[in-house]
Amino acid sequence: MSGLSSYLMSTLSRVGGLGGSSGIPDFPFVVGEKVATVWPWTIHAGTSTDGKHVSIFVFDKPRGTQYVGAAQNALRRMRTLRHPGVLRYMGGAETSDAIYIATERIVPLDLNDRNEELVRWGLFRIAEALRFVNEDCKLVHANVCKDAVFVTDAGEWRLGGLELMDVVGAERPVYREMGSVVPGYAGRMAPEIKVQGVQGTAALDGWGLAELISECYTTEMPLGLGALHAQLRNNNPKLRMTAPGFVEAAQRSGGVLDTAFVRACRFLESVAVKDSHERAEFFAGLGAAAAEFPRVFAQRKMLPELLTLVEFGGADNGHSAVLASVVQIARDMDETEYSTVVAPAVVRLFASTDRALRFALLEHATALLHGMHDDVVVASVYPAFATGFGDAAPAIREATVKAALSMAPRVGSKTLNSDLIKHLVRAVADAEPGIRTNSLICIGKLCAKNGPGVTDTSLRYIVCPALLHALRDVFPPVRAAALAVSGACAMRWDAVDVARRVVPAISPLLVDGERPVRVAAVKAINVMVAHIEGHAREMPETVAKKMDKVGAQAEAVADLAANGWGGWAVSSLSSTISGAISLASSVSQSGARSESAGVRSEPAGVRSEPSGIRSEPSGLSEPPQVSQRPSTTINSPTAVSTSISSNAAVSQSAGGWEFNDDWGEDAADAWGIDDNDDDSWNAQPNTTGGMTAVADTPVKLAKPAAITPVIKPVVKPVTKKDTKPVQPRRKGLGAMKLGGGAKSNPVDQFL
Repeated sequence: MSGLSSYLMSTLSRVGGLGGSSGIPDFPFVVGEKVATVWPWTIHAGTSTDGKHVSIFVFDKPRGTQYVGAAQNALRRMRTLRHPGVLRYMGGAETSDAIYIATERIVPLDLNDRNEELVRWGLFRIAEALRFVNEDCKLVHANVCKDAVFVTDAGEWRLGGLELMDVVGAERPVYREMGSVVPGYAGRMAPEIKVQGVQGTAALDGWGLAELISECYTTEMPLGLGALHAQLRNNNPKLRMTAPGFVEAAQRSGGVLDTAFVRACRFLESVAVKDSHERAEFFAGLGAAAAEFPRVFAQRKMLPELLTLVEFGGADNGHSAVLASVVQIARDMDETEYSTVVAPAVVRLFASTDRALRFALLEHATALLHGMHDDVVVASVYPAFATGFGDAAPAIREATVKAALSMAPRVGSKTLNSDLIKHLVRAVADAEPGIRTNSLICIGKLCAKNGPGVTDTSLRYIVCPALLHALRDVFPPVRAAALAVSGACAMRWDAVDVARRVVPAISPLLVDGERPVRVAAVKAINVMVAHIEGHAREMPETVAKKMDKVGAQAEAVADLAANGWGGWAVSSLSSTISGAISLASSVSQSGARSESAGVRSEPAGVRSEPSGIRSEPSGLSEPPQVSQRPSTTINSPTAVSTSISSNAAVSQSAGGWEFNDDWGEDAADAWGIDDNDDDSWNAQPNTTGGMTAVADTPVKLAKPAAITPVIKPVVKPVTKKDTKPVQPRRKGLGAMKLGGGAKSNPVDQFL
């Protein structure tokens, strides 16, 4: 019947059906699978109502009626003891059939899989717990052994097995009344327990500590531990070493507990009472020492304590050193464990307003973010991170810019192009030159990296304007950085944009006053020229449509200009010739009718007279635009063609337009300009019956060798002699009238 009762209770505990979540009154825990057996308990895995994992000690009363008193004593003592070295009590309950005790998740001590550093630290923790029990609580454990020690997930030892615990000097102590029912207790109990009338003291637990050491080191003990063990095993209780005496002796210089690992663990436990100098010195060396610590213990015990220390200000100004230790310890953690232990703390730390802490976080951003999910980074970390771009402290702004390289791969392409890259571009205009320089370098690395990153649209419309602005920066390293970034991004830019926008902006820096800037400019130009050349090779020979005979002649002129040094002059002249010929063809019939009727075409608003009339030019505002205007008597297309080609440096042949041999010192003559010409013009009748402007006063004009001339076949306005020059009013073909009245010259449309 008792077996059936236990089975039913275990089943109800798993599914939870009676009172509370587990079916046990006032016990908010769910009993899970059996894990181990330690007298008089069976240890089960369990969970609390808030989802925390726990261990549950279950004592089945019907199966051990003689042990009920010991189990009840353990429950009573567990409820009243709170110490880091004592098994942490989380809840308990007693029913008519069983006793339940919920504790932190533990397993029984297994010395087969051991670490020497953890064993030494475990002995220290048990000895410290016994000192607390003996000196502060005035209790005697009376059953210290391997079965009374449990190990947490972090590898720390905890003191349990409180079934025989009683007060010091009790008349009828529990360990005497019930020691006989404890398996193996007679062989390990202290000699004075056997003597009736002798009151138990702290020496009892000294004997038990020696028993635990013997179980840990069955063959050979570490140097210095053997002598202490012998003192703990003294048969005379008055001469026997107690647990507090063991702790003091073992921590002396060169003692068994004087190791770097034990010292670090002890310091972390008492860091709140250490001064700032001691904390700074400790944290400075912790990162290197942490690599030698037991991995599980460092990740599950030391790491949470370090994160708590940073979060609540216990690190003073040593945040960077503490976070360096955190990074060192957490680098080998799997993603699941990292997300559980480290990620929540990192999210809270980034939300802090402490500038020293934020600066340290930004310094270690790469390592701290590597184990976090991208969605957590975007939703919880990035908004707080982005506030650093606008921080009042330049150091925070600069650290934020540097950390952007670590943040960019984690936030995704959408956030990168819609927000992060814009923050970096704004930083290019920061008041601090160092921040401007680092921003450009960061932008260059983001734009030049392979894989998802800055899109071509962002590169063209956001990054390119910022780079062009930075090329004019007064700080030379900023200009050099902008040139380096431009060269790195050149192959992603459109070749047309590079040729029209970027290269002209970079060209002045080829002669910059700073040598590093000049060198960077040359490198950038070379990359861009190569990019443009590659694009040009893929372009078609021409983008023009099929042209007629006149168009073919203009194309021949363009080809000739591209192969000659005077291409600038021929290009301008060819466009003039093509336009004049086309115009002459369109108005030939109108000109013929005008000539037969004895009517001449003159510029509108300008009065012509047969002779003695001279017009003085109105002065040239821009000397480079000076050009000689040819005769403009319009009688026929032949007259127009002859008038223009007679004064040009290009002759028309069957194959098109060609350079004449007299292009050189007589360049002015080639343009129809004579040094003996007057600066005013007389209207003289020509052989065809029209009016031709003839110069009679010398005019000093610049030669087109160094200045690009603009050739426009226009008519020089004719006015009365010694009158104020009249600016001709230009009209197009739409205003030309035939047969009478004021007429506009058809060539004016080219002006």
